[in-house]
Amino acid sequence: MRKLTLQRKKSFVGCLATMKIYVEDAAAGELVIGGVPCRKLGTLKNGEKKTFEIGFETVKVFAIADSLSKDYCNEYYQVPAGEEDVFLSGANKFNPASGNAFQFDGNDSAQILQNRNKNTKKGLVVLISAIVVGVVVGGAIGAGLVKNMFSSP
Repeated sequence: MRKLTLQRKKSFVGCLATMKIYVEDAAAGELVIGGVPCRKLGTLKNGEKKTFEIGFETVKVFAIADSLSKDYCNEYYQVPAGEEDVFLSGANKFNPASGNAFQFDGNDSAQILQNRNKNTKKGLVVLISAIVVGVVVGGAIGAGLVKNMFSSP
């Protein structure tokens, strides 16, 4: 086994959220993220640094906020096969459409950028849906209150 050290840089964005760290694992498969079965390694708080053990094979390491938003608020890093220990760092980046997702430093390959764009589109749909539902429910409650105010003697 080799060591994977992750450092979450301090950032005001997402500072109260704890990021969950998962690694690709077809055998365990606790959670499926982006079609990839994964097992949980642990969590990272704002400004925290932790070390985990991973195998020698090529794996994807995922950072998610929670299991509900895992399909649009995720980032992964492809760790190459080898015996050397691995150090990764990153921080949450401001983007309300993607849930202020965590992003690994120096992780800007074409596949990662495509994943980020896909996640932003999905997150935008969720955000717009939440706004529409909020406006409709708020309008209905507000209309009911106004009606009750004027209909009472």
